[in-house]
Amino acid sequence: MKNVVLFFIGLIIILLETFFTNFISTFFSINFLLIFVVFISLYLDKNYSLMIGGLLGLISDLISGGVIGVTAILFLVISYFISSVEKSLFKDKRGIVCLLVLVISIVFSLINAIVSAIFFVPTSLIVVVLKSLFLIPIANTIVAFITYTIFEDKLIKLREE
Repeated sequence: MKNVVLFFIGLIIILLETFFTNFISTFFSINFLLIFVVFISLYLDKNYSLMIGGLLGLISDLISGGVIGVTAILFLVISYFISSVEKSLFKDKRGIVCLLVLVISIVFSLINAIVSAIFFVPTSLIVVVLKSLFLIPIANTIVAFITYTIFEDKLIKLREE
């Protein structure tokens, strides 16, 4: 039951991200879904986090008009990586979770920039570097810190269930 609820929370995040937050700033937007996938990968079983992450990535590609399958594959890789190393992480420490979000955001943003340059209109290299290495990862990390602080108790309960 909790997995269905988490999936529907992910769908709500996709809808909010696609239809509202992307229109706030045209230069960059915060990837709430990426942060959500990182959190559920840390606190859910590997199979469930892979299934939810992959489905949410595919639905995100379908709704947002991206290259179909890229986000799904990236979310599957992220979920698999985090689920594989989560036993060796201090996942109850905000700093570790924020560092994980920062590193994953950098890799995710760079791959998205490369895919966008191949399939869509390429942007200048300085803009790609500025967005992919600095703006988006730092914004995602700040939001992850705030979100983790707010929902820390619920995330720990998610792991215990």
